Amino acid sequence: MARLCIALDLEWERALKIVRDLYGFFESYPLIMKIGHRVYLERGGDAVRELKERFSYEVFLDLKLHDIPSVVGKAVEVINELGADYTTIHLLGGERMIEEAVKKKGRVKLLGVSVLTSHGEEYKDYLKTGFKTLRDLVLHLAKTGIEKGIEGVVCSGEEVEFLKKSIDRDFLAVVPGIRIEKEKSQDQRRVLTPAEAVKRGADIIVIGREITESKNPVYVVERALKLMGEI
Repeated sequence: MARLCIALDLEWERALKIVRDLYGFFESYPLIMKIGHRVYLERGGDAVRELKERFSYEVFLDLKLHDIPSVVGKAVEVINELGADYTTIHLLGGERMIEEAVKKKGRVKLLGVSVLTSHGEEYKDYLKTGFKTLRDLVLHLAKTGIEKGIEGVVCSGEEVEFLKKSIDRDFLAVVPGIRIEKEKSQDQRRVLTPAEAVKRGADIIVIGREITESKNPVYVVERALKLMGEI
């Protein structure tokens, strides 16, 4: 079963209203709520606790950690203590950083960020890494992270099928840049619809502004789940 994750990248009070509106409408379907830097800087760990304790949602704390190994390891340890179900690290941080994060993660599932979906093939900085294509770099980073013990990879929907076929281990493919209406791509460069993402092997699809900026978030979530084949 593919999971729908809602990115709450807005002011906490507005985010909380959306969470309340959704609560109870989808009791048979386990939604995931994603908190990024904006909410975390405003509310800190209280946001995680409230979503877990008050609404019983799974929480994805998306901070994209990238620092020296000891700092990232301690941060992951604290995130686990908060009760988050998923969190992210940048795989470009290197093997030692990944190893330290895995060692300290406890029950929280570590998701590795390879290359942001806001980057397309015109993004040439990856050439400095020695890889000829963006896809080669993504595969190398994903393989490294999974071999070191992370549970999943955040990747473009265009890369999901390729990664699933190329990596001989089970892992969660978490796909942002999902749009019900593809013309509303905003600052994402590599986007798919929910149906396309699921067909290619996505395990968790992330939708943000199409839901959070809608006048009827319940309707948009229901439509996304229908397109995913989940309801």
